[in-house]
Amino acid sequence: MLRTIRIIAVATFLATLFRLSQTIGAAKGNESVAGYNVALGVVSLLFFVRAAASEFASSNVSPAQRDILWGVSLGTFVSILASLLR
Repeated sequence: MLRTIRIIAVATFLATLFRLSQTIGAAKGNESVAGYNVALGVVSLLFFVRAAASEFASSNVSPAQRDILWGVSLGTFVSILASLLR
């Protein structure tokens, strides 16, 4: 249960920061960057692969680090979905 809470907390924090960054940029009159969702998708995929590899490999990766990897992967994915649904 604690692990799920940590993953959701990291994902929510990251998605909130991405949304806040986009809102501040729009308020300052900055245009959206072309390819932003693609770049965010690549980052999400890389973190997902790293999280899966650390989860199923027999390496000495701490549980907190694995939770952060899963949270970052989930947070970037949620950010992509939020920007596409906007």
